[in-house]
Amino acid sequence: MTEKEIIEKIDLLFEKITDFNAFSINNIFFNEIKPNEKNKNEVENFRNIVSETKLFGMNNDLFEKYNNNGWFSLTEKGKELKISNLGYIKFTKKSKPKKIDLYKIIPIILTFVFGCLNIYQKYDYRELKNDFDSLKIERDSLKQKLIYLSNKTVEHKENTLKDTLETKKVSY
Repeated sequence: MTEKEIIEKIDLLFEKITDFNAFSINNIFFNEIKPNEKNKNEVENFRNIVSETKLFGMNNDLFEKYNNNGWFSLTEKGKELKISNLGYIKFTKKSKPKKIDLYKIIPIILTFVFGCLNIYQKYDYRELKNDFDSLKIERDSLKQKLIYLSNKTVEHKENTLKDTLETKKVSY
């Protein structure tokens, strides 16, 4: 049997499974294929289909032996396949991680660029805030100096004005 035929039989099997914990592959296929017991080729073909399906399902972790009497139970992956109602091929394609394509790379790059820009702005903001604070302190100190100097200037003008008036009084 080819893999495509086995996958078709797996899909048929999963379509007919009703109990997740105990099912017989022989019984399900016997009801569906209905081999003629008088024809040895059909019986041999039936046994081949059952054994290939069992091997494929156990190798791909779809079901496991429940007991030695030909009964099986679904694994987690098998339960997901049964619940999904997809064929085996669509289910495996869906569960495989997709390759990174251009539509995934562009947002990653943009996130990185804007993240770096944000970090730079935060650093630049802190530096500007420090500069602003130091300039504010310097402005306050210059205001104090200006007030001090203007007071000195006023005092000096008053003193010179007094001196001038005294000199003028004396000169009369």
